[in-house]
Amino acid sequence: VTKFAWEFERKNIPAKIMGATKDWKAMPNEGGDGWTFENLVNRFPNIYFRFSDNHGEMLTLSTYAKYISTLDGGLMDDSPLAIYDAEFGDDDSPITNVLKEEYEVPACFSCDLFDSAKVAEESDDVEYEEKKEEDHQHECQHEEIEEDNSATDPNSRPPYQWILIGPARSGTGLHIDPLWTNAWVTVLQGLKRWMLFPPCTPPEKVGMIQNQPQIPSSIWFRDYYDVVTNEKTWPAEWKPVEVLQKAGETVFVPNGWMHLVLNLECTVAVTHNYASEYGPFERMWKEVVVEESNFALRWYCGMKEKRPDLACRVWKYHERCRKEAEVNGDENGWACCLDISKASFCE
Repeated sequence: VTKFAWEFERKNIPAKIMGATKDWKAMPNEGGDGWTFENLVNRFPNIYFRFSDNHGEMLTLSTYAKYISTLDGGLMDDSPLAIYDAEFGDDDSPITNVLKEEYEVPACFSCDLFDSAKVAEESDDVEYEEKKEEDHQHECQHEEIEEDNSATDPNSRPPYQWILIGPARSGTGLHIDPLWTNAWVTVLQGLKRWMLFPPCTPPEKVGMIQNQPQIPSSIWFRDYYDVVTNEKTWPAEWKPVEVLQKAGETVFVPNGWMHLVLNLECTVAVTHNYASEYGPFERMWKEVVVEESNFALRWYCGMKEKRPDLACRVWKYHERCRKEAEVNGDENGWACCLDISKASFCE
């Protein structure tokens, strides 16, 4: 257990970390190397990058550079487009592995529990293969179970790493990171302004309204900042954490915290989401089952091999919820939609 995991992950407290980029090739230096936007454009001018994981729009870096520097584009937009790419470039891009080798996960964080799913993916466990086939044939139609993005790729896991590039006024609107994961974000060039809200904060009070479009961060600061920072009228328990993040600094975002980010100048950053055991582990399991059911099976089988203590917690929690759903006549309850009984190993 790292000191950071014990003091911050376990307590679910945001933090700013200094010095994590000391040995990174990605960190710009006095010699002019590193991940500045200019350097990336010069190195990879014709590589396409995504604007998000939710749609397929892409631009080459050279075209994107023109967009953010023109009066009818990024210079005048209230909320300019920003690159938010989990693939680090186009499919099968030769730069993907190059970029990922130029930084590393800061050592202060706990291990990513989702990595244990790799054990199951490479396993010859016949029981796992039989269970995977049964799940594929299962006809549960619970309305909350989403289409599993990993269904078409048996080796995939939920997206968890992104390169972020954006000009001033771009950013990410208010959201909670998926699957109750933690996150870390390191700025390599530029300046980011953060607002993070404790999990007890009602989303609608800060503009995160269900079934409504996300408010761009630049607009949010204009409309909500004065409200949430007024100590006379804003409840103390909802008080946000404000962060000004400079190049070389890393921000830790705990699970369940609503947050938004505004780029104050052209910014390049890298971010990872990771599953920590020092948090609402059972809630995370439920979220993975609902959102990524096929991955949930691989993760569970991996935990059986690598972390049997956590697999046992999953088994007990899942079975308890399944039995409660059956007693209540809810045959389509989330725990009923994924049968892990044949993969059990503890009572």
